[in-house]
Amino acid sequence: MLSMSHIIRSFSSKSRSFLKSFKMKKTKSENDELKSKHDAKANSKEQVLDLYDDDIRNVELLIDAHSNDPFEVMYLQTYDDSPMAKEADDIVIRVEVTTVSRIDCKIRNGSFPWKYGMRPPFPMCPGIDCVGTITSVGSAAIKSGLDLGDRVAALSLNGCTAKYVKLKIDDVIKVPDDVDSAEAVVVLQTYVAAFQCLLTNIDGMNRYSRKPLKNDKVLIVGPFGVFERATVELAFYLGARKVYFSCIARDQPSYDTSIRMLGAKPLSMDPDDWSDELEGMIDIAIETSCLDRYEHSYRSLTEEGILVTTSMHEIDKNNDWLSGIEKGWVKTWAAMNPKCFPYDGVVENYLQDRKQFMKDVMYLFHVLEKRKIKPKIGARIPMMKVAEAQDKLDINPESVEKRGMTVVEPWLLPQTYDSLTFKQKKGEKVEEKESREG
Repeated sequence: MLSMSHIIRSFSSKSRSFLKSFKMKKTKSENDELKSKHDAKANSKEQVLDLYDDDIRNVELLIDAHSNDPFEVMYLQTYDDSPMAKEADDIVIRVEVTTVSRIDCKIRNGSFPWKYGMRPPFPMCPGIDCVGTITSVGSAAIKSGLDLGDRVAALSLNGCTAKYVKLKIDDVIKVPDDVDSAEAVVVLQTYVAAFQCLLTNIDGMNRYSRKPLKNDKVLIVGPFGVFERATVELAFYLGARKVYFSCIARDQPSYDTSIRMLGAKPLSMDPDDWSDELEGMIDIAIETSCLDRYEHSYRSLTEEGILVTTSMHEIDKNNDWLSGIEKGWVKTWAAMNPKCFPYDGVVENYLQDRKQFMKDVMYLFHVLEKRKIKPKIGARIPMMKVAEAQDKLDINPESVEKRGMTVVEPWLLPQTYDSLTFKQKKGEKVEEKESREG
């Protein structure tokens, strides 16, 4: 494995620098043109404010094409009324909260790997998860125990950045009364993924036993994002004795304090610095970066230890043919190794085994209700700021996720008219004081 990696690296360095020389950034005039198009889609101040005063009319945030620039393709669509349950298994939710995630950004820029026949047509509504209150139900939904006024959560893959969303009864699960909606929606996507990675090789009732990871040592290699934070929290709750965290970030030492506050031991982002110390000690290694083709994480495993691979952030940064070859080779090696378990993400797990997904969610809602985990909310924003939030996530995801998960509250009224008309373009800042004076 090492020899192949070195061969790929030697070819890729010069090729990547050559290819990068042809990448061009948008000029100022192009950005101004996009901004003008985006502002032209916005309604007047009175019309937009009216959207928040009317409980009956539905409003969706829509994307009309794939683009790397969210400001170019996002707009609000207003309807004369809210959706109603028509089929027996239909339910309609008044959305309290949804999220802005990396998956949303991939769906918008066209890089999300939809399964055949599942990709929604344009215009599409972002938001893959939500928590809200049922406002309309079909006859089958009532028989299943769901009724008007029940608070539920759902992983819907799209359509949740709206005031109302229509779903099926199999898509939802009840949310405990004492749980905050924003924290519950973070559990759906982030904590479920962390839980499933940590318990990759544990099934049945042992999965929900008191301490399924008792005395285990866990290694996490990746950026300090919301997923990695959730993984540290859950590892300790599930009984892990020690958690090591090699943070892969531009300013890695600045994250050490945050890692220590979670109870984990920070490691250098250079695996050569900790490889000898951890060799043969780790029971579960979770890799999200693939900085070294998983070599050092694999070396750290005990004889019965497992390596869970979730993504290849470092290889994905270089979108060229050599990176594609490298990625394919690493995937093949991981697939053929009995100690490696590729995790394709919470969406893939949901589609493959919805019953197991719902059980995991129910268990984690119970843990959240007992306050054993504390999802961190970075910002609560209205729908009109989703474009800005996605833009920030595209530019520097580590910085955004260090603060916590960004959640969208569709009924939240923006503080300034500038945010209502999407005028917060890249690099611009709204001066609230000047707005009030004006």
